[in-house]
Amino acid sequence: MTSKPRRLSSIDELQFSAVLSDLDGVVYRGEEPVPGAIARFNRWRETGLPYCFVTNNAEKAPAAFADKIRRLGIDCVPDQVVTSGEIALEYVRRTFPKGVGLYVIGTQAFKDSVVEAGYDIVEKGAAAVLVALDRNFNYAMMATALTNILGGAQLIGTNPDLVRPLSNGFEPGAGAITQSIAAASGATPIFMGKPEAAIIETALSRLGFAPSQAIMIGDQLETDILAGQRAGVTSVFVETGVPLDARAVVTPDYILASL
Repeated sequence: MTSKPRRLSSIDELQFSAVLSDLDGVVYRGEEPVPGAIARFNRWRETGLPYCFVTNNAEKAPAAFADKIRRLGIDCVPDQVVTSGEIALEYVRRTFPKGVGLYVIGTQAFKDSVVEAGYDIVEKGAAAVLVALDRNFNYAMMATALTNILGGAQLIGTNPDLVRPLSNGFEPGAGAITQSIAAASGATPIFMGKPEAAIIETALSRLGFAPSQAIMIGDQLETDILAGQRAGVTSVFVETGVPLDARAVVTPDYILASL
């Protein structure tokens, strides 16, 4: 990490053998592609440069994300997408035996993945409260989470993102839901996904490259950029998503207006 990031006029100024990239704010905003992103990834594909997407969004399974990426015009298979939901489930498998009850806040697709992993979804007596993005989150769900945590359940967040970029602005992220539960219960949440290095390391393993050979592209300093740096990967902040916070402690290696 440099003390002051270097501003690039083009990503072509860097030398690298593999690309790790965030999705929201880098490849698309909501349902709209970020200008320049489709053409850039297609050029990388044409030259044989491997890429893998690492997202804190646990709304969908990797196959569904791959479908969306392909619809936008980028070649992608499910193995090229690593989600914070996958990383969270890996943690659950290491921590709790199958058959244990979990209280899950998230989309139906995320809940299905929890059940497929061998866990029961319960309202009471949960061993953990597992939180992903849920646009139907409400007071009753917070109260159920609170009751379980006060009864001894662990609070696990799929990611700490407080906001997510959309085509017309921003929306609260899964981290905002988790932090609201933490504030009510006094619990300290365990967060998966970025900025922890595990999601980056998983992507590198799939591509078969060392950290020194790759770059990590993201639009959030405290998650995307910090995760790349913790994994030893060169970090590139793009200004197409969440605005750069000059007060942030995390400093990217490079800044780029867009891909």
